[in-house]
Amino acid sequence: MSYQVLARKYRPMCFADVIGQEHVTVTLKNAILSSRIHHAYLFCGARGVGKTTVARILAKSLNCSNLKDAEPCGECRSCLEISAATSLDVQEIDGASNTSVDDVREIREHVQYLPSSGKYKIYIIDEVHMLSTSAFNALLKTLEEPPAHVVFIFATTEPQKIPSTILSRCQRYDFRRISSQSICESLMSIATVEKVLASEEALYLIARESAGSMRDAQSLFDQAIAFSSQEISLDTLKNMLGFLDRKILFDLLRAIVDKDVRLSLKLVEDVFTQGADLNRFCFDLLECFRHLLVLCECGNDIQIVELSAEEFSELQKLAQRLTAEQVQQMFSLWYEGTNEISRSELPKILLEVMIVRLCRVEPVKKISELLLMLQEWMAGSGQATQALQIKTSYEVQKPQSIASSASPVPGVSAQISKEQTWEAFARWLAVKDPKTSSIFQHGEFVRVDDKSLNMKFDSCLYADMLSEPDRKIHIELLLKEYFKRPLMLVLEGSVKKENGKSASGQFEKNKQLTREALHSSVVKDAAEILGAQVHDVRVLKD
Repeated sequence: MSYQVLARKYRPMCFADVIGQEHVTVTLKNAILSSRIHHAYLFCGARGVGKTTVARILAKSLNCSNLKDAEPCGECRSCLEISAATSLDVQEIDGASNTSVDDVREIREHVQYLPSSGKYKIYIIDEVHMLSTSAFNALLKTLEEPPAHVVFIFATTEPQKIPSTILSRCQRYDFRRISSQSICESLMSIATVEKVLASEEALYLIARESAGSMRDAQSLFDQAIAFSSQEISLDTLKNMLGFLDRKILFDLLRAIVDKDVRLSLKLVEDVFTQGADLNRFCFDLLECFRHLLVLCECGNDIQIVELSAEEFSELQKLAQRLTAEQVQQMFSLWYEGTNEISRSELPKILLEVMIVRLCRVEPVKKISELLLMLQEWMAGSGQATQALQIKTSYEVQKPQSIASSASPVPGVSAQISKEQTWEAFARWLAVKDPKTSSIFQHGEFVRVDDKSLNMKFDSCLYADMLSEPDRKIHIELLLKEYFKRPLMLVLEGSVKKENGKSASGQFEKNKQLTREALHSSVVKDAAEILGAQVHDVRVLKD
């Protein structure tokens, strides 16, 4: 007898044999036991997770003459014919190669005939999303008014491509990716039957590479047996797949956490010398950062990270030395670098630069903690601003309630009511437009009357900012919104001099200081750590 591949040899023959899809098999068994058979089923999920296999088992159960607890006997004529793909009552159709409307019309012509021996005439259409629009339309009429003896079972990896008119007439089941642990246990059982010596690490690597697909895992295991002559070790499997030794990966992680740039670059050179796929290497390291972040946030749950016991222990030790904020920053840096490396003509150079940047990541505090510290410091020096107080507080009162408690400000026109004072407007503006409010805070309020709001600035920098045409129009719209009448913004000239210098000289000095601040490496590093953008620079007096 010719050799049979493992994926076919160990294909489940009943619902109980199906791994990782209990939510589907239990529902289908209960439907069979209660005789609640739908006329159309849609099985969705990734490749190799059991869609077509469950479809065949369901077909056998529906036509089995010796059904027991909703499981097919596997021995009756119907079960044997379906297993051998020779049954006249069960038709398997490849949707990828039978996409035309004529193929569907042929199905419509045959559905009217009764099954030859079984109770149901069953059509299994694999990759049903490949059907053309006209083919779906031709199938729609049959799904609307199906004969009582016909059952359709559709399988697809891309349900989003199926028209909603078809979806609404099907009972949908979403198949899950099978966990690495379940795949590993299944491969161990197969190895025992096949009398193959396989290490747990090697089987786990196969399970991880299959990405939740049992069929892919079995095919890869079949290839490993042929490559290693009945004894599969982790090293032989890595040689077969051309994988990078994960020991280098974890050595590199430790070097990054230790901020050892020299060792990190040496390990990168080893990776490059071995001829490893740099894109694959970047993905593996990105996955490690993901696992580190999960361990920092969720604790010691090995099921969340799906690692071998040895690798889990190694990452656990590293996670105890890092904060979640540090790991998140590392992940973000490496994710951006991975995208650049995949498109670059000089991937090794970019890789080395990114490794150096990772080694420079410092412990960081949460933004909320930094804001609180900044607010406390400013409050202690008498410089706390309304905008900062409003942004960091948990309760913000409405402007009307704040204004009602404000006392009248000297110099305000007698025609202005208590609710329309400068202080009330400043509080309202801090909530409405914090950026504009931050500019006003550098000026001195003069007066507000029926026609204008007058302000005075010691520095020409902020006066010029408010004088910009677009910004001035915007401010006057805000004034009209709050004071309920048109008001002009009037900027009165300053007569003050600072250290004997004119206002224009101070203005040029402030512009120079602003440019220096915007180009400062300290400011750039702080913005990068906080994930922030600089939108205002304040020049303090000497």
